[in-house]
Amino acid sequence: MKDRHYADEGMDIRKYMLCLLGKLPLILGAAAGGALLGLIVYAVVRTVPESEREYEAYAKVYLDFAADETGEVYQAYNGYTWNDLMAADPIMELTLANLSADYTREEAAAAIKAEILSDIRLLTITVTTNGAERTDAILGAAVQALETYGGQAKEFLEIHAIQKTEAKLVVADNRMAQAAFLGAFLGLLLSLLGFSLYYVTDDRIFVAGDVKKVTDASFVGYASGVETLKQDYEKNLAYLRGKIGDIQIYESDGDASFSEEELQNMRRAGGVVLSLPYGKVHGAFVSYVIGQLEVQDCALCGVAVRDADERFLRRYYGKNKT
Repeated sequence: MKDRHYADEGMDIRKYMLCLLGKLPLILGAAAGGALLGLIVYAVVRTVPESEREYEAYAKVYLDFAADETGEVYQAYNGYTWNDLMAADPIMELTLANLSADYTREEAAAAIKAEILSDIRLLTITVTTNGAERTDAILGAAVQALETYGGQAKEFLEIHAIQKTEAKLVVADNRMAQAAFLGAFLGLLLSLLGFSLYYVTDDRIFVAGDVKKVTDASFVGYASGVETLKQDYEKNLAYLRGKIGDIQIYESDGDASFSEEELQNMRRAGGVVLSLPYGKVHGAFVSYVIGQLEVQDCALCGVAVRDADERFLRRYYGKNKT
């Protein structure tokens, strides 16, 4: 009996690919399931509680600068300056004066953002809070405060709003496609890894190469499944009978319960051919059966496979051989 060292055997890539092809619907199903799971997880994570949602509105304010002592317009204002000005008095005091008492200085200062995007004369005020009404109220109060400030400060002739929007819910970037793709990729990857792990640990007997991993005894052939391969089996069996004499065929069905009569017949015969059902017995079991035959002085002269999958064998060996 041959010592079994599966780790030393190369992978039968052809068999692997054919087995993988047979599992393709399951693998694609896993990919589809992964895509669906990715969408579900994304939808759950992306759903923001009402109390944490943000609403945003903005206004475009035109700054009409006055001239300084030299006759030049004031140039000291930029985006950073306006952020500080909006949070400081007198503008913040004017803003709070336009709001009800339940608005605090801290809330208003945190909600308002002021920036000069390109033209120094065009100021953008953006307000973000957790409620649409409060966003609109703070933006309106800030714009009124700026218009009032424009009439008081010597640096300006006038400040007035040229555009103002209403609060809208801030919607995060829609990445459903990416979530579905990632879920499908992970489903595909995990299913392939799972199949590969199952394949390398599955020592069931399918083809001649699987038999060679278990024993050095000759592979007699396929007793049934593909007609031309069956003819090879019958020719090989006839040759062994002509060479050895009486051949006993022991058809194993997944057990090693030899009757005394079977053992006596196999001992008297010139050799024994162990016939295995296609894909239903493991190499470990075959090794055990072969060991039992050796102990009982039954000469194993070959191994055969019966009831093989004709379609699989045609693909495995190619059309020229089937």
